[in-house]
Amino acid sequence: MKAFTFVRPRTVDAAVAALAETGGAVHAGGVDLLDRMKEHVDEPSHLVTLLDVPGRDAIALEDDGGVHLGAGVTLAALAENDVVRRFLPSLAEAAGQAASPAIRHRATLGGNLAQRTRCGYFRIASFSCLKRGADACPVRAETGVQETAAVFANEPCASAHPSSLAPVLQSLGAQLGVQGPKGARSVSLAEAWRAPEKGVAGDLALAADELITAIVVPPRTRPQRVGYEEVRQKAAFDWALVSCGVRVELDDDGRVSDASIVLGSVAPTPWVATAAEAALRGKAFGAEPIAAAAKAATQGATPLSGNTYKVRLVEVAVRRALTRALEGAKGGAR
Repeated sequence: MKAFTFVRPRTVDAAVAALAETGGAVHAGGVDLLDRMKEHVDEPSHLVTLLDVPGRDAIALEDDGGVHLGAGVTLAALAENDVVRRFLPSLAEAAGQAASPAIRHRATLGGNLAQRTRCGYFRIASFSCLKRGADACPVRAETGVQETAAVFANEPCASAHPSSLAPVLQSLGAQLGVQGPKGARSVSLAEAWRAPEKGVAGDLALAADELITAIVVPPRTRPQRVGYEEVRQKAAFDWALVSCGVRVELDDDGRVSDASIVLGSVAPTPWVATAAEAALRGKAFGAEPIAAAAKAATQGATPLSGNTYKVRLVEVAVRRALTRALEGAKGGAR
């Protein structure tokens, strides 16, 4: 690991100023960042830590019924907090399944959203990678390791987005609170992602001197049900092969007035299953529309030769997440 200077600001403004001055990297829980530094994928000269900035781990129910989540709240706190469990049960479910207990007590919400792909070609400096400046994505080559790669929007880069919390929050219509040298702003999570570009490692469309300060989930305006599901190779300390966050709004007669279905680990950014959403709208929420939506979620998939199995997992994950929302189990009525 390259030597670096550790900068400890005590306010958000001071942290933003330090980032602008040093060009350093943001350090919160450090789970993902330090892994990349040890592999020489990232070699910042300065780490600007947020550990001394107060209030970044706050969780609050707002007067209008929305939920404010500080970017520094840990995954363990999300999984265990009464407000989150009551008003955002699918988020509590996703946070409680992530990584391992030790990591959940260290990793932060903001870090989970800003983490980089787990693709081995990106994370090992001796391999070529489009995100790190190579001309092509080695995953797409005939000899590439493709088992966990993206099956949607996987050209020119086939990396899979790793965050299991992002699909849930995006399905709930969350907004990012961001602060930079020009002040604070709010960004819809659905509009915060950028497609892969040569030499651009991050997936969030934020400036290098901007910080995620909070995530705000808006209040519900109509009755809704939510659900979460992920499929992975083993039950503990593993990355999802496919994850899915859903939100279904119902009108007075039990028909679906609106639906949001967002998938993780299947594209370079969280993937909105628009055909699946359309398959639900106007239907009485039940088993048959759920099966149709799950099938429709696979539309537009372009799997590589080594990961065709993930298309079937997309269907499974969507069906299970919607069924959980229907039954109110582990993410039911809000």
